[in-house]
Amino acid sequence: MESLAPLLSRRSYSRKKLIHPAPNDQELQSLFELVMTTPDHGNLKPWRFLVVKGEKMQVLADATLEMYRRQLPGGVLTEKARRSCQEIANTPMMIIAVTDLKPEHDVSLWDQWLCGGAAVQNIMTGLHLMGYGGFWYTFLAGDELKPVLGMQPEDQVLGAISVGTPKERFVRPLERKSPHDYCFEWQGLGKKPTPYFGK
Repeated sequence: MESLAPLLSRRSYSRKKLIHPAPNDQELQSLFELVMTTPDHGNLKPWRFLVVKGEKMQVLADATLEMYRRQLPGGVLTEKARRSCQEIANTPMMIIAVTDLKPEHDVSLWDQWLCGGAAVQNIMTGLHLMGYGGFWYTFLAGDELKPVLGMQPEDQVLGAISVGTPKERFVRPLERKSPHDYCFEWQGLGKKPTPYFGK
């Protein structure tokens, strides 16, 4: 369908493939308004988003490097850790999605986690539609780094999204897997589902 065409070209870009500019404040406002449309059982908004940009990218990179140093045996940094932190410093912007769970609420923590992940996906989709690129990766904030990010001890990072403009030479369609192997039609109780699209 033509209405879905803009989304079919969505892809992720590693940090090394992202350059300036990143979204401005007005664009970020629109992006987070999109996030507010995320399906949210209980309307809890179980997330918080930290926007890191400018000179604070180097501060974040340094703090991350120190976290790695404390986690690695003997405090000896690997080349991979150094390279990763340098990439963070060079990234135009990062949006760090953090949980803000409500364990006392009737909505299960599982639902709240899924909702937070859906919110991050909306950020990725919105960035693409705005002409920017993003890279969603796991960022396990240790106890040393949580206070630096303004997180509570019980908070966890849903994802760290590197944000910027994709380098032009990397903007090209990707070969996708067919959905045929992943979609099935339910045939009733005790019956084996059959491929929805046939073979």
